[in-house]
Amino acid sequence: MKKVLKNKIINISKTDKFDSKFNFSVLNFDNNQENIKIINMSELLEEKKNLEMLEKANTKPASYSNVYSPEDELEIFKDIFNKAIENNKKIHIVWVTLKEEIEILEKYYFELWFFKEEINCFEIDYSKVLVSVSVKIENLMWRGSDYKRMWKEIFFNPPIRESGQVKAMFKWINRWSIAGIYFDKLEKDIKDFFTKQIIEENILAINLSRVLKFNLADFWIKWEETEMIIEF
Repeated sequence: MKKVLKNKIINISKTDKFDSKFNFSVLNFDNNQENIKIINMSELLEEKKNLEMLEKANTKPASYSNVYSPEDELEIFKDIFNKAIENNKKIHIVWVTLKEEIEILEKYYFELWFFKEEINCFEIDYSKVLVSVSVKIENLMWRGSDYKRMWKEIFFNPPIRESGQVKAMFKWINRWSIAGIYFDKLEKDIKDFFTKQIIEENILAINLSRVLKFNLADFWIKWEETEMIIEF
């Protein structure tokens, strides 16, 4: 078995070095942080809930994406981001769904000289930034085209966005500018999803290890740690 660390993969002693198993550390954090403010986008979006679009979604499920509109989410994000920079306050925003949000974040990281042209990725020292973000697991697992098939099973807050936005989340995980992937519990379907991403190389093992633990640990978020073993 192999342990996937922040920058390398090593063999675990007294295990079969030729098996196809990866061992990941998973960081479980809550909102009670000493020096960091955790902001749940869903709580702020709930205040802007569009009841007319919710009613429309009963017959046209794809309308649900606008129950919590992209425009409202982006406006909330900009306000949070700007206040964090102005007040020199370290914050982590949970559940972003839009490429426009990450573009704002990448501009900020670029200005801090964290972009590495030789690898076309960001190498961010999260201990030195004020703002980081997580994407919710459901916003990677599903996309707008799934509303027709899944209906209310995927009526989440924040909502599932269209395919281009989901693709962007994968892009920025692999560019190292999304700090974490958020989920409540490490259930079988989530583990199966991560396994699929590793096998299909949608997320590389090192990148997955970063968004499961190391980025947020570097951001000074305190946590309880568990393990996840992926066999492929």
